[in-house]
Amino acid sequence: MLGMQIGVDLGSSCITAYARGKGIVLCEANAIACDSRSGDVLAVGNEALAMLDRTPDSVTLKTPMRGGVISDFSVQCDILTALLDRVCKNAVLRPNLIVSAPSGLSALERRTILQAACACGAARVSVLEDPIASALGAGVSIEAPRGVLVIDIGAGTTDIAVITMGTVAYCRSLPLAGDDFDQAIVRFLRRTRGVEIGLPTAKRLKHTIGCAAPREEEFEAAANGKDAVRQMPLQFSVTSTELCEALRDGVEAIADAVLAVLEEVPPELFADICEGGVTLCGGSAKLYGLDTALAEKLHLPVRVAPDGEHCAAKGAGYALQHMKQLEDHGFSFRLKERNIS
Repeated sequence: MLGMQIGVDLGSSCITAYARGKGIVLCEANAIACDSRSGDVLAVGNEALAMLDRTPDSVTLKTPMRGGVISDFSVQCDILTALLDRVCKNAVLRPNLIVSAPSGLSALERRTILQAACACGAARVSVLEDPIASALGAGVSIEAPRGVLVIDIGAGTTDIAVITMGTVAYCRSLPLAGDDFDQAIVRFLRRTRGVEIGLPTAKRLKHTIGCAAPREEEFEAAANGKDAVRQMPLQFSVTSTELCEALRDGVEAIADAVLAVLEEVPPELFADICEGGVTLCGGSAKLYGLDTALAEKLHLPVRVAPDGEHCAAKGAGYALQHMKQLEDHGFSFRLKERNIS
């Protein structure tokens, strides 16, 4: 197959790319900053995200993915084009892509993703469901007639899927994930402390001392915000126990969604899952204690995949190397001309 072969995880928060023979070559924020008057692109990726909540009126920060769905087609095309140019550089031939996208997308939403990838200059494009890509990237065997439960917790969506014989047998896509954890921390501190903070601060607190289950030793972190009443600058400290309480509802909602999927699973597949356990993937799977909290609520063994935030991109890259197996399961490349006709 001519041209670079690239697996892309098109996430709500980040775009991750895996190039065959090179590994992970790109992990950038799915964001773009534009001049509000002229429309000129000022920054793309992490450089644009650094401007969040810091831009003047003359600069607009756009994030085109909402809940795993492209909400602004032209903006997503601009971001993909700019980021793929960094990967392909001076390559003569157009790249071939497999794009990882949330499960349960409608035909129109799937087609929109295909068109966006084609519009950015790809020669051939295929869409692979996130749970399958994540399972492949986590090293989980999915070809056998045996049930495997994968939970992919990203920034915008949580995909819960039971996979057998290389296909998704039962799935649910929950519009609750890492971004909602950040917002939960913002709401919690406003309600309990009367303190207003921005999403970047909430994300930092989540990454440093956030937890889904109580830590053995309580941690504390300092942060800057402003008093919600007096609107004055304020420096304060927050504990890991407080953040655990802030994130409790989100964790329980994910556990309830998993239980709802398991209720639909026939006994034989359920027995396989009980034996093999649950695999957690996605960037938000790194939240401390999430595996422990889910294991306690589901009464199933739960493991966090190594390098979980890159599992989907790695799985898409793996799929590029095993196209015959994908074709046997209906995931064949679609030519650009067919996608946009």
